[in-house]
Amino acid sequence: MSDRLIEKQNLMKKARNFGIKSVFIGIGVFIVLIISLNCFTTIPAGHVGVGTLFGKVQATTFSEGMHLINPFLNVTLFDARQKTHKESMGVPSRDQLITNFELSIQYRLIKEKAPSMLKETGTPKEVINVHLIPLLRSQIREIGKSVKTAEMFYEQSVQQRIQEELLTSLLSLTDKGVKIDKLLIRDVVLPKIITDAVLRKKEAAQSAEKAREELKKFKVDQERKEAQAEAEKRAELIEANKKREVMLIAANSRLDAERINAQAVLVKAKAEAESKKLIIESVTLDGYLKLESMNALKELQNGNHMIILDPNAVSPLPFLNLGQMTNKNIKSK
Repeated sequence: MSDRLIEKQNLMKKARNFGIKSVFIGIGVFIVLIISLNCFTTIPAGHVGVGTLFGKVQATTFSEGMHLINPFLNVTLFDARQKTHKESMGVPSRDQLITNFELSIQYRLIKEKAPSMLKETGTPKEVINVHLIPLLRSQIREIGKSVKTAEMFYEQSVQQRIQEELLTSLLSLTDKGVKIDKLLIRDVVLPKIITDAVLRKKEAAQSAEKAREELKKFKVDQERKEAQAEAEKRAELIEANKKREVMLIAANSRLDAERINAQAVLVKAKAEAESKKLIIESVTLDGYLKLESMNALKELQNGNHMIILDPNAVSPLPFLNLGQMTNKNIKSK
């Protein structure tokens, strides 16, 4: 029994030792694996790697791709692709009014200066926060002091000058590893007191323009009404002239007709007088009177009851216009 117990204890001891060795072997394999993995690093496209060994920045950089490195080397990535930093800030002018500027700065980090940036400043974000942003804000405020009034910030020439001066001042960041490609003013928001004044001015201008349009429309309407009245007046005058001409033509026609009738009556009278004269000359006055008496009797038969009696005649006969005929005959003789 004792031998079996001793053998069993020996087996348990061997198993325990094997387990401990397995654990240590596993840990060793894991450590070797970790160290093996740390011996390789991959630099993404557009980046550059800067190595730090026990706190000391290495002068050489790692370009894009996979690299075999010291497993104890810490690699910091610097993104060297073009980026845009957007900034919004209030800029005072000499009239003490604050105008809000919205800017966009396109920049890129210089790969060759990545070790010095990491050593002197820190990570890429820290480089922007330490060098780019403070210089940008300081310079634009200094430039704003040269602008007389806040309203002038809206002038194209002033904005162009601000862009050029800011870009020139930011070019000094090249020494810090930041290359400025472009600076743009996205928007300029004037102080509320100015925007309100501009709005009132715009409303006044719109009201004045509306009044001018209404006055222009009124003048056009008046001119149209005057033209219409003038046209109606001319039409009435033309119509009156036409009526007058028609009446004048009618009156002239009546006058001509009456003149013709009068001339016809005169001609007829002259013809009758000549005829009677010729009859009297032919048949003598007594004969003519007898002819007239006979004609008068015919008219009496037709209903003419006017009778002129000759008191000296034995048998009275009717005569018409006897006295006139006698006088005409006497004058003709």
